[in-house]
Amino acid sequence: MKNNVTSKANLFGIIILAAGASRRMGTPKQLLKIDNQTLIERAISLTQALENQQTVVVLGANAEKISPHIPSQEKVNVIINEHWQQGMGTTLKTGMEFFLRQAKNFTAIIVMVCDQPYLTTEKLQQLIIKYQETEAAIIATKYNQIKGVPALFDKRMFPKLITLNKDEGARKIIKNYDGVVATVDFPKGMIDLDTPTAYQEFLAKKLNEKVSKI
Repeated sequence: MKNNVTSKANLFGIIILAAGASRRMGTPKQLLKIDNQTLIERAISLTQALENQQTVVVLGANAEKISPHIPSQEKVNVIINEHWQQGMGTTLKTGMEFFLRQAKNFTAIIVMVCDQPYLTTEKLQQLIIKYQETEAAIIATKYNQIKGVPALFDKRMFPKLITLNKDEGARKIIKNYDGVVATVDFPKGMIDLDTPTAYQEFLAKKLNEKVSKI
C-alpha cells in the first residue's frame, strides 16, 4: 500500500541498521524467515511501500551472506560499515554519511532495525504523519516506557547523528534531546528477535494466531 500522506516537497531517507553480528542468536538474524521472507527482505519491503523515500541498508558482519538476499531496487542502496565491530554508532554514522553525500535535500531520516517483527509500513507512516503535524525535531516510537526506533530525525538533528560516539545509537540522541521528542505508540516494538528462544516463541505465537482464525 502506497503512502498518500507524504508531501511531494519532502524527501525521506531511511537507514536500516543491519551490521550486527547476531552473537546472541548464533546465526545472522537478518536471514531468519517470517512467512518465507527473511527479516532483511521484510524490512526493505516495509520501506518500499512509502513514497518519496530512499533506503540504505548498512551491513557489516556477515555482509557476504546477507547481501545476496537483498533484491536489487532503484530506491535501495547497500553499503558496508567496515568498522561495525566498534559499535552501533559507526553503523548509523555510515548511513548518515551516505545521505549527506547525496545531491538531494533530505527533509528527515528514519532509523530502523530489521528484527522488530511487528513493525509495519503503517507504523512508519505514523511517524511521518506525526512529524508533519508537530514539526518536532524527533519522532520516536514508544514501547515499555522506552522511546526508541524506528525513529524519525528532522534535518536539524543530522549533525548530532553524524557525531555519535562509536558505541552509541539513535536512542542516545532521543534521550539527550527529550524536550524536542514527539512519540508514536508502538507497544509491540519491545519485541525483537535477538535470541533463538525469542524467535521460536514468536513463530509459535504466530502459528497459534493463524490456527485461531480457522
